[in-house]
Amino acid sequence: MNLNFRLSHPGMWWGLALLIGPFFFGCSKQDFEEVEITETWTEPDTIYSVDCEELGLNLADSCTVDFGELGVASGVVTEECTCDAEINGEQITLSFVSEMPWYTAITVESTPPFIDGVSSFTISPGMTLQMYLYPEGTSECVITVTYTCPGGTMVLPDIVLTGNPINGAVGPLLIEC
Repeated sequence: MNLNFRLSHPGMWWGLALLIGPFFFGCSKQDFEEVEITETWTEPDTIYSVDCEELGLNLADSCTVDFGELGVASGVVTEECTCDAEINGEQITLSFVSEMPWYTAITVESTPPFIDGVSSFTISPGMTLQMYLYPEGTSECVITVTYTCPGGTMVLPDIVLTGNPINGAVGPLLIEC
């Protein structure tokens, strides 16, 4: 095979120059200043947010309450930021009825002592229910109720409950001056 080229046409020279020219003249080295950038990222402080700071827990988290000699009970954190834990026992409900137009301070004491319940509270006119929990198997208790009147402290007759075990409701206990 015989290849003979003739570059006689002037346009071909210009075309060849345009093709080869950039290889020789198109690239030139320019001096750039090298800059090294180093960024240091630190981990942000971890902030733990809890609903109930005093317990260090969130609502509906599991929690425990130590009932002393009765043991430890598991419960759940409530909207009031308390651990709602229950321990088995005998439940008594006292029903208080007040027809006085003012709030009355009530104190409840018991032998043996109850393990759960409010010993001092205030009732408004109408009916108020209070629940008390005694150790499991309690078969007798004596409950003393005192309350305040404008003339002094009033004491209801002792309430003696017996049963095997004790359970139920007592009342209505009439609060009057």
